[in-house]
Formats: sequence, C-alpha cells, structure tokens
Amino acid sequence: MLSYRHAFHAGNHADILKHLAWLGVISHLKRKPKPFVLFDTHAGGGEYPLSADYSQQNKEYLTGMSPLQGASAQNTLLDEYLKLNQPIWNNDIYPGSPRLLCEALRTQDHAHLMELHPAEIDSLQQCVARHGNARIAVHHRNGLEGLVAMTPPKPNRGAVLIDPPYEQIDEYPQVADNTAKVLQRWANGQIVVWYPLLSERAAPKARACQTMLETLAAAGKTCFTAELVVAENTHDAGMYGSGVCIINPAFQLDEHLSEAMQEVCKLMGSHARFSLTWRKTEAS
Repeated sequence: MLSYRHAFHAGNHADILKHLAWLGVISHLKRKPKPFVLFDTHAGGGEYPLSADYSQQNKEYLTGMSPLQGASAQNTLLDEYLKLNQPIWNNDIYPGSPRLLCEALRTQDHAHLMELHPAEIDSLQQCVARHGNARIAVHHRNGLEGLVAMTPPKPNRGAVLIDPPYEQIDEYPQVADNTAKVLQRWANGQIVVWYPLLSERAAPKARACQTMLETLAAAGKTCFTAELVVAENTHDAGMYGSGVCIINPAFQLDEHLSEAMQEVCKLMGSHARFSLTWRKTEAS
C-alpha cells in the first residue's frame, strides 16, 4: 500500500489534467472574497525535482509537462496554470498539488494536506514550510479517514482533491464510501476525484473504477467526468489515460476546463483526446 511514490510519475499527462481541474476549482472559489477551506487527501511530497532518480527513471514528465513548456494560452484557466507553473518548471521542478495550492491560496483561506507515506511526509512538510503559511496544515494520516473527520469545515465553503494511487482494488470502494460520508455531512462541498483509465489487461480494476464513478455521481447534487486519452485502448495498453470526477462543480467549470484541455491536446499532439460527460445534473 505504501510502495507508491508519486515522484516516479511527476509531471505526466495525468498530472496536467488533475492539476488544471484543481486549479479551476480553486479559481472559482476565489471569485468571492469569502474565505474557504481546501483538503488534499493524498498530497505526496509537494514538489518534485526532475533531476532526481525517481523522476529520471521513467521521465514521464516528457508526456505532460514538457510539451507545455514555453507555451502561451488563449483560455483563461490554462493561461493562469501556465503562468503559475512556468517559473517553477524553469527550475526543473514539477509542482505537485500542494505546491500549486501554496501558490494559489489567499491569506484568508485555509488548507489541510494529508499524507500517510513515511518517506513523503517530510518532503511535504518542507515544501509547505518553504512556500506556504500558517493557514496550511500538514497531517501525517490516512487522508480519506482524515477528510471524514474534519468535515464539514468552518467556514462551510471549500473543495477536496482525492488522488489515490489505486494500487489495491479496494481503494476504489474506499474512495466512493468515504466521499459519500463527506457529502452527507457537507452537501455543498466540491470534490475532485482523479482516476486512471485502464485497459482490458486490468479489467477487475477498470470495473471497480466504473462502479466507483457511478456511486460518486449519485452522491452529489451534480457531477461530470473529464477524461484525457493519450494512447490507444488496446488489451495490453495498461493505463491509456486518466480522468477527474468533479462533484458539485462550480458554474461554467465544465466549459473552462474543456477549453483549456482542448488547447492542451493540441500541444501534446494528435494522439491526445479530451472528453467531458455530465453524469448528473440538477434536472436529473
């Protein structure tokens, strides 16, 4: 369960979609001056030097971050994302969701970052100490259990990022069950759940993922999924893309994310495809 290290995959195509969606949620919350609370259940190390052995082993940033370096954007969300990231990328560092949160958070807002991995928690604490402030708390604990324990937050306004490694098949129902518990306590919370798109080679996990998405969609008031495909879905493809399931999304987040990801796909090449599907609307 604790063998996974995000540094192996830092800056890959999945990170681009996940972090664009997360920044989109945060940006919508910042449109009002009222404070909010953010939760990151699987925060990881916070930021990842691309020269490190972990990053260099597979060099997955070449499929995500690298095509975007030096790019300009027409879409407002993608432009914000690039302006925030480019100075960090120029130092050969890929910022994980905690570093993005440190950069994007206002002084009146709060955040709780949770990480269970003993080798990641020190890096996370150091990242927040360098780039964050006293309103960002780091917790060495199971993120899903911590999320249920700390919600609803005060103020009752905010969002959650859930980004498990899904190494074990039981992580899918755990995400679904704990998210449902959170929404029973915090009905208006915005929740972003990342998930992999898996080929037939991993059929049991792929089915578990679809069951999870159905449960998540039913638990919220509204819900859409957004998916980035980067390879052909052949039997042995493994993870051919990924998605985010966004529960209770802000008004027009679907449009802003779609426009941003269409630009991202052009930068990534003709093999990249994006789609967005509403799974539950207020009328349904």
